[in-house]
Amino acid sequence: MLEPTNKQQSALNDIQGTLALVQFLAIKDQDAFSDYRSASERTVQKVGGQRTHGVHIDQYLAGGEMHYQTITVDVFPSNRAARSAFEATRVERQAALSDIHALIVRPAAGLPRIAKALGFLAPLLSRMLGTASEKEMTGFAELANPQKGPVPETIAVLKAHDQTTPFYMMNLNKYYPIAQYKSGENISGEHAYNRYAARIMPYLISVGGYPSIIGHTASVFVGDESSPLHDDWSDFAMVYYVSRQNFINMMTHSPKKGVHHRDAGLQRAVLMPSSDWA
Repeated sequence: MLEPTNKQQSALNDIQGTLALVQFLAIKDQDAFSDYRSASERTVQKVGGQRTHGVHIDQYLAGGEMHYQTITVDVFPSNRAARSAFEATRVERQAALSDIHALIVRPAAGLPRIAKALGFLAPLLSRMLGTASEKEMTGFAELANPQKGPVPETIAVLKAHDQTTPFYMMNLNKYYPIAQYKSGENISGEHAYNRYAARIMPYLISVGGYPSIIGHTASVFVGDESSPLHDDWSDFAMVYYVSRQNFINMMTHSPKKGVHHRDAGLQRAVLMPSSDWA
């Protein structure tokens, strides 16, 4: 599927203010994709938008295998600008791509700036939390859930990549309507996940990471039930890491109580380690 339906066009029209268009792209012609990539970036800039991310998907760390190879994230000042930029590249898109799944996201402005600004605390936090090195994870294989997070097989693939270069972790989260605590605590899945996020943030900062863009997913712009990404997603994020080794260091030191809240709140997740096109 390469074009939005009338219903999806209407959903875009209902969104006011700044929005991000996140596109997961399956390439059918690499030469044509180079043309599409250049043309789409020009049109985004022409309407006053910004391409904040253009990345290759390196692997599927959680959520299952898929046929997408690359992701673009474009931020627009209005729905009109987003629609104009998308429509302007129809010819190039049809020539280059075999499938698109595109999400409309309402980006949160404050958290990425604050988390990045706190990066000066990384050396201190790293010493305090022990995240300068990897820790052995006992019982990980028994607790790992491929619908929510990494499993030993996908971690092995992650470790086979270059461990020293920066990358982005694409995150898609879907929360339970009611958190799945064994205690029966009656709060939303999002509330439970936010408890996890508050606990993991110092660990993320300690390894030099920060959310580059984060926001609530508003609707699907292109895509249907045939897409492996089809779901009622809650949140989207692209999280920057200095290296894969730093990500592993953070993951192996994650506080157990934090993971407890993540599991209670999170129904499904997709994780895609991704590298800049450049």
